[in-house]
Amino acid sequence: MAGPALLGVDCMEPSFYNGRMKYLITALMFLILAPIGNSQTVAPAPFQALDSLQRAIDMSLSSLKMHRGDLTFRGDYLEEDPYRLPIVDTYMKEPLKIIDFADSVLTFERLTEFKIRSLLGNKSSEVKRAPNSKSAERDSRLFERADTLLGRDVSSLLKGLLYLARGVDPDNWPGFSGYSRFQRDSLVEGFTLLLEENVEDEFKTIYQLDSIAQYEDRWAERLVKLTENSRGRGKIVDEFISLLDSSLARPPMVPAKARNYSLITDYGDIVIGDTSANTYQGDFFIIIDPGGDDTYNLKFTGVGHQIYIIDLSGHDSYSFPKGRISPLFFGGSMIVDFKGDDCYTGGSYSLGAGLFGVSVLWDKAGNDRYYGDAFTQGAGCFGVGILRDDSGNDSYQAALFAQGFGFVDGVGILWDFAGNDTYIAGGRYKDILRYKDHYLSLSQGFAYGIRPKMSGGIGLLVDKAGNDAYISDIFGQGSSYWYGLGVLSDSAGNDQYVSFQYAQGAATHMTVGILFEAAGDDVYSAKGVSQGCGHDRAAGLLVDLDGNDSYNAYDLSQAAGSANGLGFLADIRGVDAYVVRSDQNTRGFGQPRRDYGSIGIFIDLSGRDGYAGGVGHDSTWWSDSKWGVGIDQ
Repeated sequence: MAGPALLGVDCMEPSFYNGRMKYLITALMFLILAPIGNSQTVAPAPFQALDSLQRAIDMSLSSLKMHRGDLTFRGDYLEEDPYRLPIVDTYMKEPLKIIDFADSVLTFERLTEFKIRSLLGNKSSEVKRAPNSKSAERDSRLFERADTLLGRDVSSLLKGLLYLARGVDPDNWPGFSGYSRFQRDSLVEGFTLLLEENVEDEFKTIYQLDSIAQYEDRWAERLVKLTENSRGRGKIVDEFISLLDSSLARPPMVPAKARNYSLITDYGDIVIGDTSANTYQGDFFIIIDPGGDDTYNLKFTGVGHQIYIIDLSGHDSYSFPKGRISPLFFGGSMIVDFKGDDCYTGGSYSLGAGLFGVSVLWDKAGNDRYYGDAFTQGAGCFGVGILRDDSGNDSYQAALFAQGFGFVDGVGILWDFAGNDTYIAGGRYKDILRYKDHYLSLSQGFAYGIRPKMSGGIGLLVDKAGNDAYISDIFGQGSSYWYGLGVLSDSAGNDQYVSFQYAQGAATHMTVGILFEAAGDDVYSAKGVSQGCGHDRAAGLLVDLDGNDSYNAYDLSQAAGSANGLGFLADIRGVDAYVVRSDQNTRGFGQPRRDYGSIGIFIDLSGRDGYAGGVGHDSTWWSDSKWGVGIDQ
């Protein structure tokens, strides 16, 4: 994986796939009216979907002469690496508990509820709270002298952002402050190699690709030695979230006399704009803009940069650097946009991407567009990346490692509160080892580790409302790889999920992934290793609580356990349709492998459902493999 050809996007032309991406979009819908009950009967107790599911799980396991304790994965296959997150081990031991976790994140209203430090296992490094730098003290005094001019809101905000900057500064981070320049450069180069792809790789020979893979493997071994005693930046994340919940809970008041004010600090320039259409070009530390349709054309050189932008209104355009090396590596960023239909365009490592740092992008209103290449739109590696959008019909497009992506010792969150949204991931980097016409995505609530050296992180995509469309290709939509945790939770709306392989609640190689849908008439389309599939000592789950849903797949899907994996699909209520091409390894498939079993559990608890292909029928029970079961009530 040599250096990437980075993606550029014109906001006036949002489609950058040029028709090259091919997706499986056929789905067969059945609509059968359920009988109408007696209107004079006493109203039943409120339907509790998860309670019904728990009873059905016990019934299913009983039919296999099993109990919940059999659904577990031993933890002694491999020696635990230093990056393993405790929450991953918890769900590997009791994979069904991830259902409650996926349900709980839909109730969150504040970032603090994610308890990110807890997700990271409280292994993160502490921050030096008291700066020792004379320059930091000088900046602090400078702000104090400007209090009268800036006003209380702006002055307090600037001091808070300066405090964050000191914590993000690697010289104030004990985990890496003692590293030499050569060691830091090695971290930058090494992790960039592991996270990049090259569109030219499809033209390389198998020998050239093997040479690249061996080179990356040597770098991975070196990175393990460099980082095995250091942790990510969970502590400073608390400070970011605290400032967001306090100083930025509402738009700060910017006095008229403070407009067009500027200040130079050791971290860069601080600029306060005005209500006209401003253009900010170059390298900045803090920008506070009170209004106008603004353009942010940000440019940095080197690494370790920090950028904090607070924009109060206007239809704004944000453009971020598109070089190979992230200027925010070892750095931090915070963008809070309060109002307007905005466009965010970046290459890789932007738009809420924390790479050995912390990055938060929070858009509070408007129909917004987000475009990126790799490691973007809520991605974390040895740090935390968060993209939150509160309202509007939004569009998210990226190529790879995006839209809620967690890499080693990282947490990535994409959190959308409302609107009919579109999520697209893929279409740029071909999956050349498997296909000639499909593309890697590894996005949309996806977690990824380096097998077998580094466990993965946590990737979360949470959408709370709206009729949404999710499109990926290879790996995505509540899935994970190698000791990570991937979650896609959608609360409501008639949603569409389109992917090809390793998607829609799929887990491969000692990991856990879930796609959780709370309500709506939803359509799921995939080829295989999808729709509740666990492969190689992994648990993949798809849970849909309510709605008239349609599931379309080819093989190894719809509750398929493979190579000692657990595949689980549960649809609690609604008139549903299930279509598969293969009758060999779908709908409750599990069989012996490597001296013990693979388990598949398929559950549909209500509705007059339709089945095409494969095994299973409405209102029946079936078991066509040794450790697989299907139940339709």
